Amino acid sequence: MNTSPDPSNSDPLPIGLRLLDGEYSVCKLPAGNQPGQPSTGIFSLTVTERETSLVCATGAEPEGARIEAGWRALYVDGPIPFGLTGVVAGITSAVASAGHPVFVISTFDSDLLFLQQDTLTDALSVLRASGYCIDAGATFGHSNH
Repeated sequence: MNTSPDPSNSDPLPIGLRLLDGEYSVCKLPAGNQPGQPSTGIFSLTVTERETSLVCATGAEPEGARIEAGWRALYVDGPIPFGLTGVVAGITSAVASAGHPVFVISTFDSDLLFLQQDTLTDALSVLRASGYCIDAGATFGHSNH
């Protein structure tokens, strides 16, 4: 299992990844537009002076949004200490080396990486070959271990 790449950490933590069920969309709305929160699934809202972006379950996209659909969520098992470095860099570097796009959201306790459905099989193979343990078909908050 892959561990923290931080050489100053004498006791690195194992980094487990869970592929969550369902498909997600990344959406863009005009600045200042704040959609309502769907009742289920992952929902992440980011508001800047230039745009409102959100990630939600496919099918729950707000009307009038520019939509990039077809993403699958890979949850980095946490909590991840704030001082632990290189977690996202290690995962995204592995996926990027194979030419696959990745979209990242960080939360207080963890990270969610979104991989495109059409390259998912290869991206997961690359991560496994890089030493990551992936729990496929998990539901959010529940591991299949």
